[in-house]
Amino acid sequence: MGEGNERMRMSPGGGPLGWCAASARGLYRSAVLVGLTCVMALVAVPVGVGGSEVAYSWSAGRREPLVVSVLATLGETLVVIAWVAIALWVVHPLASRPLAGAARRRAADWLDLRLEVAYRAVPPVTRMATGFWWDGHEYHKTEREARRRAKVHAWFRDPQFHWDGLWAVVASVTVFPVAALPLLGLGYGVFLLFTPALAGYGAASIVAGLAAAPFAWRVLRPVAARFLGPVPSTRLGRRVAELEAIRADLTQTQAAELERIERGLHDGAQARLVAMGMSMGIAEQLVDTKPEAAKAILAEARASSATALDELRTLVRGINPPVLTERGLVDAVQALALDSPVAVDVHSQVPSRPERPVESAVYFAVAELLANAAKHAAARRVTVELGYDGRVLTANVQDDGVGGADPSSGSGLRGLERRMNAFGGRLEIDSPVGGPTRITVAVPCELS
Repeated sequence: MGEGNERMRMSPGGGPLGWCAASARGLYRSAVLVGLTCVMALVAVPVGVGGSEVAYSWSAGRREPLVVSVLATLGETLVVIAWVAIALWVVHPLASRPLAGAARRRAADWLDLRLEVAYRAVPPVTRMATGFWWDGHEYHKTEREARRRAKVHAWFRDPQFHWDGLWAVVASVTVFPVAALPLLGLGYGVFLLFTPALAGYGAASIVAGLAAAPFAWRVLRPVAARFLGPVPSTRLGRRVAELEAIRADLTQTQAAELERIERGLHDGAQARLVAMGMSMGIAEQLVDTKPEAAKAILAEARASSATALDELRTLVRGINPPVLTERGLVDAVQALALDSPVAVDVHSQVPSRPERPVESAVYFAVAELLANAAKHAAARRVTVELGYDGRVLTANVQDDGVGGADPSSGSGLRGLERRMNAFGGRLEIDSPVGGPTRITVAVPCELS
């Protein structure tokens, strides 16, 4: 959704004024990207050129056999590469992290591309009984030196820190030259305008630069999505942690559901069936001597059996509602609306039934959100909107209650979020204090 809005907002249009605005915006963003991605290139190119002049001069003018000349040239090339690598390694601790952070903020502001990363925390230092300070790796005489070395150790042992360095290098050969094109075209065109014989070429260069400006800076999206996010190994570790949390939550939910079923059977239907058996035994003893009393007991047993049947149906409905199985998600949500203590409006644009596991997950999510609206939000009216777009099933639940829903304040919304994550979905919460509350459940799926 954010990418679509960005595309509509940033696409040149609206006539000459729209193109002028888009070109000016593009030039500004290209200039910012050039500033954020040129550092490594500005270091590597001079070192590489100067190093080449020095290194290749070692064998210049010498007449050696071909094999020796090739080996000498290869060695000199490796020396130049080593010099460039050393220069980049010196700049890396100073520039990579702040440049990557600034680029992430630009990606979030311009492209709505949220890239959240986590850096390794600096460990505390400890004063030992000997008077030295321990930073987790070695001893130091002063606390200041221990803290400084602890920070250095944390930096250089942090994979995210080195991933930022990789971004700086990759961006210098991808984002930097592309973002610089419209600026170069504009600058070169202005320079040619002062040469009368080349003024036409200058005007063409300026037009080309302005035409490229609204698009050149967009090279940031694919490169940032690949290299500005968390380290792939860290991303995998986070996913494993998420899956473990989801498994723990599902295990607790399953245990709670089994306990509910057991309690419902033991305290409800089972007790009524036992009482009904005892009543029928008494009626059997009284049928010959006191037939009227036996009839009354049997009538009471029949009523008890009807109540037990209703309790069993209610229990089964909580496990897998028949209306959901037989008629699908939309009708099942409408049934929830009819049973809700608050007024609920249901709107659906789902053309057919989704996959059964997703359908069940979204149904119970809506049921929980409706219960929360009635119990915690003091809502008077709730609107449920079901939709399907881009292979994503969404359920928006909005109420006019007091608002202030916060996943961190309880386990309900957080557990619901983890259950949606199990399907690759998400839970979005917009609940300012005072209301209204709008919660969106979105799960990718295919329709039948």
